[in-house]
Amino acid sequence: MRLVSRPALTASWLCAAAAAGCATPATLFQATWRDPGAAPVVLTGQKVVALVMSADEPQRRRAEDALAGEITARGARGVAAWTLLPAADVPDEAKARTALAAAGAVGVVTMQVVGRQDLDDERVEVRSAGYRSFWGNYRWSSQVAFSPGRSHGPQAWVETRVHSLDPDALLWSGRSRTADPGEAGGLFGEVGRAAAAEMEKAGLLTRARP
Repeated sequence: MRLVSRPALTASWLCAAAAAGCATPATLFQATWRDPGAAPVVLTGQKVVALVMSADEPQRRRAEDALAGEITARGARGVAAWTLLPAADVPDEAKARTALAAAGAVGVVTMQVVGRQDLDDERVEVRSAGYRSFWGNYRWSSQVAFSPGRSHGPQAWVETRVHSLDPDALLWSGRSRTADPGEAGGLFGEVGRAAAAEMEKAGLLTRARP
């Protein structure tokens, strides 16, 4: 299986778990990254926005609620972006900047479907901006998410990015594959749980102990 990025976007990501097959319904992270030179950052106790780039507003709300819950369960204060930023304002970067600043958010966890794949297709086209800046990614992703695109395929590839806002820096990123994802709300819920667990392992979040 080969991942093929669209021209002028990102370099190819190889499927590290191709040998595991594609029949499992579980979400598997094929690659994760954390800046080795960055100072340690812990989001525990901080306000972190859960942002899902999707043109389907009901699905976006369900997904952001689920992701915010996973973030909160691991020690930060998760806030669904839809409570701060109406769908009509998402493509407007100036309004997004104002909304996040007014909320007092220190970080954002962004999820977006970047590729879908048929079982008999050896390649998957991946659409990703690849910027380390949150606003660089936001500028590209907000436009792509609200444009028509391929919506079918029994395997979904989701990119999750964790940014701090001041300074604007990429703290962690991961790309996952989910087989037989079904409804998009369920897909983002499953990926959100897996991504939050990965962030916990990376030390960005710490689950509250009873």
